[in-house]
Amino acid sequence: MNRQKNFFVFRFLSRRFAQNIRRVFFLFSFFFFLFFVACKTSKKVVESPSASTKLKGEEVIQAFDSVLAHQFQYKYLTAKASVDYTDRTGDTKNFDINLRMKRDSAVWISITPLLGIEAARLMVTTDSVFMLDRVHKTVLRRDINYFGEMLRTNVNFDMLQSVIIGNYFQYLEKEKLKSIYEEEPYIILSSLNKRQVKRALEEKDPTKPVIQDFWIDGNYRIAKSKITDDKLDRFVEATYKEFIDVSGSLFPSNLVLTISGITPTIMKINYSKVTQVDSLQLPFTVPEKYEAR
Repeated sequence: MNRQKNFFVFRFLSRRFAQNIRRVFFLFSFFFFLFFVACKTSKKVVESPSASTKLKGEEVIQAFDSVLAHQFQYKYLTAKASVDYTDRTGDTKNFDINLRMKRDSAVWISITPLLGIEAARLMVTTDSVFMLDRVHKTVLRRDINYFGEMLRTNVNFDMLQSVIIGNYFQYLEKEKLKSIYEEEPYIILSSLNKRQVKRALEEKDPTKPVIQDFWIDGNYRIAKSKITDDKLDRFVEATYKEFIDVSGSLFPSNLVLTISGITPTIMKINYSKVTQVDSLQLPFTVPEKYEAR
């Protein structure tokens, strides 16, 4: 009887031990998997030397040509990112996006706030804006001026795609960069000439021209761009950090976009994966039951 009892106790303990071993093995495997993925997807940030030392003595044209030569180059691009969006009321929303871009043609964005379920889909072309609202089952169709009307500033497709990837764009037609000065560790290329810069700093310029400035790092990449319109008492600023190598070009994996106001609108984008591809699809089918607005 005792032998039979001991046998059942042994079987029970063996099962418990086996279960514990499986749990330990599962946890070990799980954490190993997380460690492996973390190592695989970690960003390799490219360091930048001081621009004020590297580019000292360069003229505006020389520096600008170098910036253009080091712009992010791509034809088709895909990316995943997390976004923190703070609106003018101070309310902050967090969501993930899948981004697809076809150079000089289209920007496609899928927005997923929770559990990977798509809430909205946006596509911007050179002349149009389309947005699917899957929550309210509506579709919006507007021309490209929609962004400008919403933000009360000049916005076109070239500006939009350039801001996303951190490239140069021309805000005003026929406006050129006219001066260069240092702000350690950057140099700044400005649309104002040196006399206008001085008058603007002294607040003696009654015309208050729109100013476009670019902060350039030692890798000839734009670390910050800013458009200032003192007449409207507004500015739009994009700050770029943590540049990573994507197929031989430097891409800013961290972007902060600020639109001034009594309470500024701020969008923080942190890219977790950026890839250049040979081709891509930009699916945008509107379900029959969706209402236009």
